[in-house]
Amino acid sequence: MLRALKYRLRALLPPAVFLAITWYFGWNAIHGKSGLQAQQVQQAQLHQAQQDYAKAELLRTQWQTRIADLSGQSIEQDMLDEQARKVLNLANPNDLVVNLAPAKSPE
Repeated sequence: MLRALKYRLRALLPPAVFLAITWYFGWNAIHGKSGLQAQQVQQAQLHQAQQDYAKAELLRTQWQTRIADLSGQSIEQDMLDEQARKVLNLANPNDLVVNLAPAKSPE
């Protein structure tokens, strides 16, 4: 009787070990450090980083255009003077300023 039990346990041991190893590798394939779930998270992070990069690249291009427009070779001094006065809310002493009455709203 004891021999039969030992024989059956020995017969069941290799399949049990094989199933345990298979379960371990299967679980790690899904939940592990490089598993399917981790890859989904990494893909989401990559997509977000690509969006952030595109925004930063657009902003950099806009700033490069602004800087190029402000260089002395590509901008007209009159246009630069006009923009500076507009931003600073100043007028040139040689300018003619006409104050207009506010528009009346129809009632």
